Amino acid sequence: MQHFTYSEERFQSEAVNRRMPYGVYLPKGYDEESNGSKRWPLIIWMHGMWEDHNRFHGRGGAQMLDKAVTEGWLPPCVFVTANGGRSSMYMNRGKERWQDLISDDLLKHVCATYRIAEGRDQRALMGVSMGGMGALRITLTQPELFGAVAVHSSAVFAKDPDDMPARLKSFAGRLGFGDPIDEQIWQKVNPTCIADKLDKDDLKGLKIYFDAGSEDRYGFQSGNLLLHACLEQREIPHRWRLIDGGGHSWGDRFQERTLPDSFAFVGDMFRAAAEIPTARDPAVKDPAAKDPAAKDPASKDRGANRKGGL
Repeated sequence: MQHFTYSEERFQSEAVNRRMPYGVYLPKGYDEESNGSKRWPLIIWMHGMWEDHNRFHGRGGAQMLDKAVTEGWLPPCVFVTANGGRSSMYMNRGKERWQDLISDDLLKHVCATYRIAEGRDQRALMGVSMGGMGALRITLTQPELFGAVAVHSSAVFAKDPDDMPARLKSFAGRLGFGDPIDEQIWQKVNPTCIADKLDKDDLKGLKIYFDAGSEDRYGFQSGNLLLHACLEQREIPHRWRLIDGGGHSWGDRFQERTLPDSFAFVGDMFRAAAEIPTARDPAVKDPAAKDPAAKDPASKDRGANRKGGL
């Protein structure tokens, strides 16, 4: 990689009572003496179901991260890929508190281990599918931790499970919400339910980006549309994209089609906090300059709906 070095590390998580692996991309020059006092923005990436911390590295995410810095969409940063268990939905379940693994243990470990810039506007949470759901839940309920959330193909559902098609309701039950669905758990972990109880002052200016494909094979676009409507009703600023013809996650090559936009979204926050030109300034290359549809929430992106992780 031109701008990063990658390594796999481990740390002790009290939330799940075990040593957990994670991946970390450090900016080239991180260990140079001239950068000894330099602090860097932080992004934590949350993977999808049946995946792990290496999925981002092996499916083309690393190349897009490198390109984001080359093109000026994202400034150099510390980029951490979390491991949240293969099917945890990043939920706190009994003795295994998978949400706390991210929001408490991993965040504290990373900030203590690496030179991370201070302030929530120098920290962002990103993710895909299961990880998108977890990232939305963490940032909507603990907005003091991260200044931005940017997610793709997130597992988001209707506020009332009875409003969902039978197939999607059955699928949600298999994800750990119970059969029949436990209403108490549903209200606590489903981002749409959480957003329904918020107003914009609750979020302390949290910057929110999310997208989903109109042909998502799990039907997650419907829940994401409801989340968009809920945030609009509450007058909570956000950026939403329905990708016309788009499918789900890595299998639809979202890493090439929408990661540039979310990286630029997060990069703009980092740059504003550091008072340097944003990715929207003429002096900095903008992903939308190559793809005009990237600025349009009703863009006509199209691609095959291939299989990918949840």
